[in-house]
Amino acid sequence: MRQNYYLLLAVLVSSLFSSCLFAQNSPLLLVGGGSEENGGWSDEPYQWFVDQSMNKKIAIISYAEVESDWLSNYFISLGAEEAKDFKIDRTGAEDTQLIAELEAYDGFFFKGGDQNRYYNFYNNTAFKSLLLEKIDKGAVLGGTSAGMAILSSIVYTADNGSLYPEDGLSSMDARYFTFADDFLNVLPNTMVDTHFAERGRMPRLVSMLAYWNIHQPNQNVLGIGVDDRTALCIDENRIGTVHGTGAVTFIELNSSHNIDKSHPLQLSNTSLISCVNGQQFDINKKEKTSTDSIDKLYNSNISSSNVTLYNGANYLSILEGLTSKTLLVYDGIKTTVDKTSDDQLLVLDIRNFPSSNLEDFRTQLMATKEVVLLPIDSSLLDDFKEENSVLHLVWNAMKSSETKVHVFDEAIPFVGEKYASNVYSKDNAAYTGTLSYREGLGLLEKAMIMTDLFSNSDYNENTTAVFQEALFSQDINWCVGLTDKSELQFEVIDNQWNLTYTGEKSSIITENYSDAYTTADSKRAIAGFQDVRTHVMYNNTISLQEVNFQNYEPTFDDIISSLPSSDTSSILWKHNQLFFQHRANRNIQLIDLQGMVHLNITTDQEIVDFPIQSVSPMIIRVTNLSSRGQTTLKIQSTK
Repeated sequence: MRQNYYLLLAVLVSSLFSSCLFAQNSPLLLVGGGSEENGGWSDEPYQWFVDQSMNKKIAIISYAEVESDWLSNYFISLGAEEAKDFKIDRTGAEDTQLIAELEAYDGFFFKGGDQNRYYNFYNNTAFKSLLLEKIDKGAVLGGTSAGMAILSSIVYTADNGSLYPEDGLSSMDARYFTFADDFLNVLPNTMVDTHFAERGRMPRLVSMLAYWNIHQPNQNVLGIGVDDRTALCIDENRIGTVHGTGAVTFIELNSSHNIDKSHPLQLSNTSLISCVNGQQFDINKKEKTSTDSIDKLYNSNISSSNVTLYNGANYLSILEGLTSKTLLVYDGIKTTVDKTSDDQLLVLDIRNFPSSNLEDFRTQLMATKEVVLLPIDSSLLDDFKEENSVLHLVWNAMKSSETKVHVFDEAIPFVGEKYASNVYSKDNAAYTGTLSYREGLGLLEKAMIMTDLFSNSDYNENTTAVFQEALFSQDINWCVGLTDKSELQFEVIDNQWNLTYTGEKSSIITENYSDAYTTADSKRAIAGFQDVRTHVMYNNTISLQEVNFQNYEPTFDDIISSLPSSDTSSILWKHNQLFFQHRANRNIQLIDLQGMVHLNITTDQEIVDFPIQSVSPMIIRVTNLSSRGQTTLKIQSTK
């Protein structure tokens, strides 16, 4: 009797296991959203979907009225024997006649809309029971946008409205974190998200995974984010193949994280893997099986520096109680500074260069131990790198590994090696592949920095592109996104960046660990990669990967003695006259080797009377008053 009992139990367990196994192995089509295109990006994945259906009969499911038969005709054009639209609301989900009709179909495709309605209309209904039976028999399921959102074991139900990318950065106890794990379970231990790049949802999915982990700490859940106009075809072996113009991003939390639901999100070393068109990912092993084709050029030799970024703070607090020589740099057009130079403070308006005692200014820079950099105009950045500019001396003072640099607000993006110049001015820049990057001051080498993270949802796709694709296309290793009212300090400890963060909200850092990447099959600023780590910081300190740091030794060369002679300059001085190629508003100064100004005029003429009577070399400095560009010319003895 007992033997029969155990035999019956074994058969029952085997049956349940087989049912679960079939459910896990049912083929799936996950589409991140965007319009299908006959003859375009969607043909291959939708053709695959039709091919997975044994009888080639496709049921197109929506809770709303069907306004067009375009999608059904599209499936038929791809080989479906039959494709029919079904409106199924809560009442329809219990309609026995409708359920009986659906028995004849082998493929079920859920259209976009609202996943909350899908879940609440269909859960615990006859229609759900039918779907589970079909899944057990190997039917293929697919969905786009909200229709995709219900095709994972953990469904984000959006009961209280949409969760935005920045919500988790403000509070991990937000009312918008609503989930269910009692629906179809076709993709066990997963959570999916749609419109991933388009709506900047990387931090949203990370925070959703973190929230679920708070409440279910023993589950190791894989996050899958699918871009619009992009699809993931998952076969019976749970190998996913990407098709389309964007990417599919796979996210896994670090097992050693410590998440506190009472605060904004904080966690480190979250793993991101990205696959683009044609690449594959093994969901069981959580591994990318495709090789990326473009080598990453990252150079691990980096100049060390000590830089603190203040987004939304008052610079005056830094100037209180100075104990070492400090340089305050500002742009007089952008900022009014009610400070003058004294024994401890050297004040420089970069619109008004020192016109006398240039050698004394250089000497003071050499003694500088701290620099406060206030907002400046991007048009002036090149002057810092121009060796024959006064600002090059300032740049050397900031670049020194022995100098502490404090950077405020609009100047923050400029201290990285590069910065995205149109990330907040052209909302489709990432989608059209027209994000523009320019050289920064390089105080933080191999880094790029953004401010006002997720302050305007119109630019979320751009910020997502900078966080990921720019790591590769711009050959940088770190990207930092700061929220408002935050402070982040960079300092080097044991060959690692040691980052200390304080703020009202969380901020984000992405860090590249990949040695190669693949570009998307489109103009979009999207890349496939093997390993990018995300760190979400909130009032904590983290260490980044180890690199080879080296001290930067500033060179405070005498810019006067190193200027080019007149015969190699673009300015022609001859017979006590200056000749220019075109008219422009210019300020022209004649300076001796001690930095004293002997002549100072403003003119817009192409030929300017400029008499020089000296037995010693003199300097002509010309500043374009429109562009602020500066040209210098050394004149040898005129007698």
